[in-house]
Amino acid sequence: MRIRPRSDPHERRERARIRLDLERLGVADELRDELSRRLEALSNNLSEDAYDAALAGVALADALHREGAEAQRHRARDLGEIQRLLGAFSEEMRKLDEALQILSTYVQRMRSRTRVVERPKLMH
Repeated sequence: MRIRPRSDPHERRERARIRLDLERLGVADELRDELSRRLEALSNNLSEDAYDAALAGVALADALHREGAEAQRHRARDLGEIQRLLGAFSEEMRKLDEALQILSTYVQRMRSRTRVVERPKLMH
């Protein structure tokens, strides 16, 4: 189904105008060309209020998408930091376990030496 443009040139919106309107509303540069191409065919049959509402909706959708993408980047960065911290913590726990094993061995040796010394000598 093809949408027929209105004959009134004042009501006709060109792609360049749509692109500028999208830029004014803060739509990302990489999306403006594609969106202006798609909106051009629709905008010719819209009233000024409907056109403004459509652009506002597109701008809002773009802003929400960018916020979601930014939040995803933050979560990925936070996850990487958490993994790094847990790895460092795990390494420190391994070192602590090793030190405790050494201390345990030392204490056991000291106990066995004191037992030998504490035994009363038998006198016959």
